[in-house]
Amino acid sequence: MPLWVAYALILVGVVAILIETVVPAFGMIAALGGGGSIVAAIALTYARRGPVDGTIVLFSAMLIVPLALYTAFKLFPASPVGRLLINRSSQTADRGYTSYTEQDYADLMGAEGVTATDLRPVGVAIINGKKYSVVSASEYMNKDTRVRIIRVEGSRVVVRRVVEPAVGRTPDETRS
Repeated sequence: MPLWVAYALILVGVVAILIETVVPAFGMIAALGGGGSIVAAIALTYARRGPVDGTIVLFSAMLIVPLALYTAFKLFPASPVGRLLINRSSQTADRGYTSYTEQDYADLMGAEGVTATDLRPVGVAIINGKKYSVVSASEYMNKDTRVRIIRVEGSRVVVRRVVEPAVGRTPDETRS
C-alpha cells in the first residue's frame, strides 16, 4: 500500500468531520466517516508497511487533523457557504430585542399596573408605562385587570390582583 493512500484517507476523514459541522447527522458522518477513515489509515499503514511507517502516519495524523480543522474553522466564516449560513444581523433594542438588566426591575416591587393580555398564569402587563412579562401568583386573570407586583426574582415578575377595600372595612381587613 503506498503512503499516499494513508494520507488520502486522513484527508477524507478531515473532510467528513467538516461536513458534519454543516450537515447535522448526529455525529455519524464525523464518527464513522471521519474517525473511521483516519483510524483505518493508521491501522492499514501499521499492518501493511510496518511500525516505522505506521508511527509516521500516526504522528502525521495527530498534526494534520487539528491543523486542518483549525484552518478550516478560521476560513469558514469568509467562505461562500459560511456567509450563507452565518447570521450577521445584530439584535438591537430598536428591532425588538431586549435583554434583562437589573436596573429595569429594581424599582418594580409594589408597583401597580394593568394586564395587557390574559394571565394564564403568564402574560403581559403594563407597569409604569412599560410592558413586562408577568406571572400570576395564584389565579387566571382577564385582560385589563389591575395588578400589583408582589415579588421580583431576576426578570421574573410575580403579580396579584388588586382588591379594592370593601365598604365599611379598613384596608387592613382586605386581601391584597
